[in-house]
Amino acid sequence: MHFILIWVSFILVLSLSEELDHEHFLLFSCSLFYAIYLYNLISPIALSLRETLLLFNVPTLILWYLVFVYNDFLCLNPISHQTFISLFIFYLYFNFYFYYKSCNS
Repeated sequence: MHFILIWVSFILVLSLSEELDHEHFLLFSCSLFYAIYLYNLISPIALSLRETLLLFNVPTLILWYLVFVYNDFLCLNPISHQTFISLFIFYLYFNFYFYYKSCNS
């Protein structure tokens, strides 16, 4: 709970600051990273394999969405939507397989 409050307050403070430049953003981001590191030293977080897989899938799904939306713009030879959806379903199948396989182990 403390981690969520720290993270939300960090995002709110950065979004409300009007004169934020790159150097201060880097400084604040490094300070938050260091605070999270210290918090993890005090009370380490133990994640199971299933939780780790779920956490790694969030940025990957965002990338899948970006590639799907900007496929025509980013590629010289864009792939068809049917091919893209079939690759995405193949990717989801492997994720579900490893997710449920880790549950039974």
